[in-house]
Amino acid sequence: MKQEKTALVQISNTNRQQITRNNNNSIFIDAQLTSLQARNTDRTPKRLFPHLQLELWAVVNNAGILKGFSVDFSSVGDFRDCIDVNLLGSVRVTKAFLPLLRQTKGRIVNVTSIAGELSLPFFAPYIASKYAAVGFTDCLRFELDTWGISVVSIEPETFLTGLTCPETILKNFDAKFKGSFKEDYGDDYAAAFKDLANLALSFLCPKISIVVDDLEAAVSLEHPYHTYKPRRHFLGRFICFCYEVMPRSFQILLMKLLFFMFFSESKAIKDIVMKIASWI
Repeated sequence: MKQEKTALVQISNTNRQQITRNNNNSIFIDAQLTSLQARNTDRTPKRLFPHLQLELWAVVNNAGILKGFSVDFSSVGDFRDCIDVNLLGSVRVTKAFLPLLRQTKGRIVNVTSIAGELSLPFFAPYIASKYAAVGFTDCLRFELDTWGISVVSIEPETFLTGLTCPETILKNFDAKFKGSFKEDYGDDYAAAFKDLANLALSFLCPKISIVVDDLEAAVSLEHPYHTYKPRRHFLGRFICFCYEVMPRSFQILLMKLLFFMFFSESKAIKDIVMKIASWI
């Protein structure tokens, strides 16, 4: 990639100004530009970046939000917000820059998630939006192949980021679990959910550099892979692979077993599971 002639556009979820530039010819777009407010504005590249005189090398769609829990605990607004940023944000930015990418035969890098391949309970709005984002990325890859534009999907496992902060997630759950929900489900359900959440969140990987390395490869390599799946180590990669290729009936059986262990009235079973998890 020739630095003096190329540019990289990234859509991020930072608190920086709406449009800034760094020393590596990268332009960052704040995630707010992918929201509903962007629907009725002129999003052409010339209007967005009148100062952009470089060839466009890559667009990285990296904005994301996490809202809601199970379907019952999530509002329609939670689903709408997740879809609007996690899916439609990528759609808007991609369509805005496609004319420039067709000229340069550049590439689009969409940061999706393992949640776009695996259905897991209690994060329905997020997972629905990520499934849609993976589908959008696959369709885009096929459609833009004739233009010589590479489309890459980055599908990380569960890493420790601002989205997955355990304290924030449990605080948001407490805000949802009240009123009629608390009466219908009961305190035992809330306690079981928190035990399960704490167990899952304890496995979050803090090594964000693993994802950054794959992002760098997706952007800089002449012939990148169509999909990168950042995993913490070989065992993590093997476990995720086994679950992905497992027949759906087996996946459902595993989830039922997990629910039984955490939401049954037998405290002994839950204690055994927590003890085994502490050894891993």
